Amino acid sequence: MTAPVKESEGRGEEKILASLRVVRLTVPLQLAVPMLLLPAFSRSTRALSLYPGRQGLAIGVALVVASVLAAVLLAGSTGPWGGVVSAWFLGTAGVMQVACALRPTAFVKPICVKCRLLPVIKEHEAIHLSGVASEDAVWSSMRTRHSVGSLALEGDPSICSFCPIPKRLSER
Repeated sequence: MTAPVKESEGRGEEKILASLRVVRLTVPLQLAVPMLLLPAFSRSTRALSLYPGRQGLAIGVALVVASVLAAVLLAGSTGPWGGVVSAWFLGTAGVMQVACALRPTAFVKPICVKCRLLPVIKEHEAIHLSGVASEDAVWSSMRTRHSVGSLALEGDPSICSFCPIPKRLSER
């Protein structure tokens, strides 16, 4: 059983949702920022977001510093390639984390960007960004706001057969 959502938490979600930037999770973006590759493999993942606020900023700065330190430490044994790989894996992750800490961002799969359920996806990510980490708690909250019937999802041919939203909304 989840605790009821406090009124102040609801306003936080609304504020995040109003400023939430949606970025299409394309292959070039995933290659440029390798940390975005793994979550994109899951068919049940529609979008992902990174830590917001001061905590996210601290994580991002730590990743950027770690990439610089790793580059320096690897330079002796690998030459410039160690630095390039370090900057590519850790540095881009850190810069992306810092950017997402400054402005809430949801990375949405390309097929979902044009879907009519994009507002539901954005709302889901806003709940996560407001501090709710548990998927079960987020979906419990989503089921109080939406249902398969209210969104007219039953038999809609425009909704992908593998989309997890109808299934998750119908769970109890």
